[in-house]
Amino acid sequence: MGYRFIDLTDAEKVARRETLGKYGLIAQLSALGPLILLLLFRLGKWATESGNSRKEKYSSIPSSPILKRKRSDGSGQRNFLIRKAKWWLGEDVVGFGLHMGQRDQWLVGTVWLSWLLILGFLETGEDYLHLTKRLGLVAVSQYPLQYLLALKSLNPLCYLFKSSHERINRWHRVLSRVTTTLLYLHAALYLNFFIQVNRLYRLVVPVVFTGVLAFIFLNLMITTALRPVRKFSYRLFFLIHLTFAIAIPFLILVHAKPARGFMVQSLIVFFIDLASRKMDTLTAQATFESIPGTNLIKVILTIPGGHKKINRFRAHQGGHVYLNIPAAARHLATGSPTSIQNLLFEFLFNPFTVAYASETSFELTLVARHNGGPMTAALGRVARSPPNNRNPIPLNIEGPYTSPFPHSLSEYDRVLLVAGGIGSTFIIPLYRSIISENPEAKITVIWAVQTAGDATWAFTAYPDILNDDNVQIFVTGQSGPTPDEGRGSGSDVEGVEGTEMNNMYRRRGGKFTTEHNRKRPDLGKIVDGVFRGLGEGEKVGVAVCGPEGMARELRAEVGRWVYRGREVGWWKEGFGF
Repeated sequence: MGYRFIDLTDAEKVARRETLGKYGLIAQLSALGPLILLLLFRLGKWATESGNSRKEKYSSIPSSPILKRKRSDGSGQRNFLIRKAKWWLGEDVVGFGLHMGQRDQWLVGTVWLSWLLILGFLETGEDYLHLTKRLGLVAVSQYPLQYLLALKSLNPLCYLFKSSHERINRWHRVLSRVTTTLLYLHAALYLNFFIQVNRLYRLVVPVVFTGVLAFIFLNLMITTALRPVRKFSYRLFFLIHLTFAIAIPFLILVHAKPARGFMVQSLIVFFIDLASRKMDTLTAQATFESIPGTNLIKVILTIPGGHKKINRFRAHQGGHVYLNIPAAARHLATGSPTSIQNLLFEFLFNPFTVAYASETSFELTLVARHNGGPMTAALGRVARSPPNNRNPIPLNIEGPYTSPFPHSLSEYDRVLLVAGGIGSTFIIPLYRSIISENPEAKITVIWAVQTAGDATWAFTAYPDILNDDNVQIFVTGQSGPTPDEGRGSGSDVEGVEGTEMNNMYRRRGGKFTTEHNRKRPDLGKIVDGVFRGLGEGEKVGVAVCGPEGMARELRAEVGRWVYRGREVGWWKEGFGF
């Protein structure tokens, strides 16, 4: 059946509007289906596991006869296939040298796009404009859910599925790709219509131009959300995303009357999130310290005395916060009260991991690496100022944000934690949290740093870390003289590094040597060491926070054991959202 331009009577136009509204509502409500199914699946899984635990709780050797019976009756093989499928779906998709999400995202995205396309075509007959309008309306019907998936503070889906906003945000990106694809079709069909009927002049008519402008803004959002652009300028990504996330719904309110209900819902979700994040933000006094020989900055925040929020930080070790420099302190950070950057900081909330939350005081310690961004550049300026001018400055803190999964690693039989560089600000607090819950936990911690100075922040927060046999530190770059060579006559940086290496050697009682650990960790050998010798049915939890290459290599090594039948809990921490 071919589509053509049809002149409709007034009654037919009313019927078309009603059909448009019907399918827009169906498209929006149908999104609840997968959420309900997922929730029912989780409830069923919880009920099954609870029943099994009650049956097995009197078994003195729970990993022996019961597991053998499971394997013989086929449930073990079925669970093995499910684990393999889940691991395969979690693998990265790389195209043109770019990370493009995981396989499960592409699978779900393809299925959902197909469903919305079906809704876009049903009952359109031969009416070209009906199809064009329907595709656009079906796309924006998903916007309230798309905004909901992006929430940071009061995200009901995080509570419902016991997940973090980063994990939920994965599906925000999937849905945005689906809706954008539909809107590209909508725009292309409308442009073709204007060309065919010789009405390109209508592109500047307000009701049409607002749609054109919204489409331009959407493309700018997509472009700046690409990973290479985010890495180049997080500030640009943040500003564009925040500004256009507000502007686009207002433009569509003018552009398409049938879409107004969806846009109002989207704006309500957006402003509720904005208000809740504002209420969850407090101002704390901060002092700064440059770590010698590195580009690391240590930030010590003093939470106002008696504030209940300090308990949230203590309960969520390894969580992260968003920092903002308030107006009163921006001239101290930028060095000029008239700098244009003072205005830009109004919109900058950068993520930082809480490296340490004191149990005896109201202090939080953050460690940041200066990579050229405006926020870390401003903090670095304060940290490098003369000590007599280094007065505390106020910082706005939003958070903490975290996920329950990493902290459930204490329930696994063995745990492997891997940190690369500044990723230790997540891994080390996580390790301490697991040990505090289960002192007998079998844990291996691998920490790779470029220079020994990169590890010094942890010595103050966790003085016993160097005497901990569970922790292995690898210095992968030039680290100055070895303990046997003394300080030598190198540069100031080398002297500092040499001193730190000597201190690390002495404090570990000779167990740490630069010759032994001045190299990249052999992740394959380390992973094999963790998995070999496991008892039947024992589970391994793995968490990594570090460079993409390290996480990719570790996942490949762990994957070999997943495909052999081992049950693995995997967590990758990062700020790639």
